[in-house]
Amino acid sequence: MEREPEGKELEFEQVREEIEAKQRATVWPDTIRNGVSVDAFLWKGDPHAKPIQRAGLVVFGLNFLILSIVTISIFFAKHSEDGIFPVLLLALGSLLISVRLFRNALLRSPKNEKSEEEEID
Repeated sequence: MEREPEGKELEFEQVREEIEAKQRATVWPDTIRNGVSVDAFLWKGDPHAKPIQRAGLVVFGLNFLILSIVTISIFFAKHSEDGIFPVLLLALGSLLISVRLFRNALLRSPKNEKSEEEEID
């Protein structure tokens, strides 16, 4: 018969289970849960993001900007009068997404937060 963990053993088991749950990312429900933080970062931004995360946002923003430029270029190169609305809608949508990603990449922490220098003094 197995005995129930008590006290510190119970805490250790809970911590171990939490760590194992955070490290899982290979099966379907876990990938969805882990992807939520990435989606939130892409759409809402983070004023405390690391430089490599900001660089990633800029790369995604450049992809959408290039898509909008290429879409408009192809449209004007073919001098097509048919289907101007869908082409412009696609170009405008990708341009707006790129602007949003660039804005999120350039977010800085609010000025009213205390800086580390002020906290030291």
